[in-house]
Parts: sequence; C-alpha cells; structure tokens
Amino acid sequence: MGLSGTIEDLVLVRAKRALSLGCDGIVSSGLEAPRLRDALGDNFLIVTPGIRPGQNIEIPEDDQKRIVTAQDAIINGADYVVVGRPISKAKDPVAAVESMQREIRKGLAS
Repeated sequence: MGLSGTIEDLVLVRAKRALSLGCDGIVSSGLEAPRLRDALGDNFLIVTPGIRPGQNIEIPEDDQKRIVTAQDAIINGADYVVVGRPISKAKDPVAAVESMQREIRKGLAS
C-alpha cells in the first residue's frame, strides 16, 4: 500500500482517511483503539471484532490473531464489540453472553 511502518501506523493512516471522506467510524482491533482515540478524539465510532472471553478457551480454526477481551476493548476506546464464535461455539451460549456483558460493564466502570 506504499506505507512503511507498523500495523498501528497503517491503521491510523487509514482511519484518518476514512474520517476525512465522511465515514462515521471504523472497524479496528482493540489493540489499535487507544492510539486512534488519542490521535483522533471521540467524534467517531470504533467497532472492534476479534473479541475473546477473559477465560482461556480455545476456538477451533480461529482465524483472529489480533484479539482482546470485551473489557479491554471497551477500556481501549471501542464503542461496539463484535462477538461471534465465543458465543456460537460455547457449550452454554447464554452463559458466554452474560460473561461478556459482565466484562463490558467492568470496562465501562474503569
């Protein structure tokens, strides 16, 4: 893409471009959310996929590499989290949702 530097640098450049073109927000790993908030403020949305539970559970054939917990995503500046397999592959999906909701509440209280 003609940019040298880190993944974080590329994400920031693309986020700035998206916002300058009128986008309301971006999709970003929770790992980049703090830098995005620091550099760009609070006037856009950050949607964070790759959410995994605080407990160490394995998800077969997991393709997400840049993961964070729901709590960390919120603390880092995400407005919304996207959770799929940790719920759909859970033995008890309702318990998985409730656990993630507790994590989010802790993140909001931080």
